[in-house]
Amino acid sequence: MDLDDNDEGALGALAAPAAAVGAHLDELRRRVVVCAAIFVPMFGLGMYLYQPLWRLVIAPLDRAKPDLLRFQALGPSDGLIMAMKIAMAFALFITLPLLLSQLWAFVAPGLSASERRWLYLGLGGGGVLFLVGAAFAYFVGLPFALEFLLPFNQTLAGWENSFTGAGYVDFVIACCAGFGVAFELPLVMLVLGWIGILTPEMVREWWRVIILVIIVVAAILTPPDPATQCLLAVPLLALFVIGYWLLRWAGRPGK
Repeated sequence: MDLDDNDEGALGALAAPAAAVGAHLDELRRRVVVCAAIFVPMFGLGMYLYQPLWRLVIAPLDRAKPDLLRFQALGPSDGLIMAMKIAMAFALFITLPLLLSQLWAFVAPGLSASERRWLYLGLGGGGVLFLVGAAFAYFVGLPFALEFLLPFNQTLAGWENSFTGAGYVDFVIACCAGFGVAFELPLVMLVLGWIGILTPEMVREWWRVIILVIIVVAAILTPPDPATQCLLAVPLLALFVIGYWLLRWAGRPGK
């Protein structure tokens, strides 16, 4: 059956978006392959270096109460699982700049100059704030929490500090990731102000509720112990004040 000019034009109009979607999917696939090509070797390097990386992970414990904790293996594969978790965290940390750069390269061409500027601020500033939060957890939060928690455990009759290395790695990762996410608060407030959801006037009106939310978030993002939760809540309150002043200073674009 022959197609007239109108039918051919309609088919062409449908084919163009499909081709564009296919091109975007091909580009996304290529960027995922690039990230995987770097992540997998870094994971292998992490497995090779698992012993020095393990010493790095237990450094906060050495600064706190090294004599109050002994690690044990509850199964034949516990050591391997622990090493794989450390290698995974190491590979993610090393490849994070590449992941962010690939995300930027994929998204940026479809944005305006103003949107690219704000996305660049979000990726760059967000990455820096996450690293600052994770470093605060590693050098301050973890030693403080361990100094409180390990002696407290021994005040309970019949208790001793003995758990698996994989469990300790989970605790360290949860602390560092929780602090890193929480330290994004000023940037989140700035973005909410930019899109018109949050204003300095709203912050002044609802500051009591916001502080309560911060305390709840600190409890959610950290392991379930009051020492770590309080230690996160304090810098979060300071970051909330910084975010408020950023709102007042920046305002919304075009204003």
